[in-house]
This record gives sequence, structure tokens and C-alpha cells, in this order.
Amino acid sequence: MATAEIRTDIPQFLPVAGHHQPAPFYLTADMFGGVPVQLAGGSIDHLVGKPVADPHRHEVAEVYFLVSPNPGGARIEVTVDGETRELSSPALLHVPAGAEHRFLTLEAETGSYCFGLLLGDAA
Repeated sequence: MATAEIRTDIPQFLPVAGHHQPAPFYLTADMFGGVPVQLAGGSIDHLVGKPVADPHRHEVAEVYFLVSPNPGGARIEVTVDGETRELSSPALLHVPAGAEHRFLTLEAETGSYCFGLLLGDAA
């Protein structure tokens, strides 16, 4: 029988190309014997109007998860390959592998989060 594994050494702050500071990762490709996804991100209520990254690319696709305690409690502006869209929570956005992207928090009530699910090892 397999044994459940618990990790408490999270988040792990890892450099990501284009990001101004290491990003908080809650799941990395080397955890649990190797997994095909990575999860980075966190609270955004303190990031309104403060970009965390320059436009950048990943070799793998990414899915943004935007959530807040109340519908519409968080808004982000996302630019993907030159096309800008505004998302209001709750929302998901798929960024294709290799697409240049960045996001900016426009509004975020306390308890708002944005996570990026990287579909592969692309930190």
C-alpha cells in the first residue's frame, strides 16, 4: 500500500524568467516523486497597480485561476501575445505554451488570489 506524503515546506520561492522577484510555488515538478504540473501564485490584494513581472514566456501552457471571496471582488488585466483582456473573479484563463504574457491586478478585495498552473516543468 502506498504511503501518503505531506509537504509543509511551501511556498518555495523560485526564480521565474521575467518576474521581478522569485515566485511562490505551492507545487513543483520535483515534489511527490515528480508531477507533471506546477502551481505558483498567491494573495493579490496587496498588488493592485504593481506589476510582478515583465512580459515573459513559458515553454509550457499555463492556466490562471482568479478567485475572491465575492464574485467580482478581484479584477486583473492580462495581456497574451499583444491582446489585452480583463478578467473578473471567478475566472480561468488559458495561456498557450510559448505565448508572451503578463498580468496586472486592477482591483482585489482582501482574500483574493491568483494562481498560475503550469502544465509541466517550466519554472
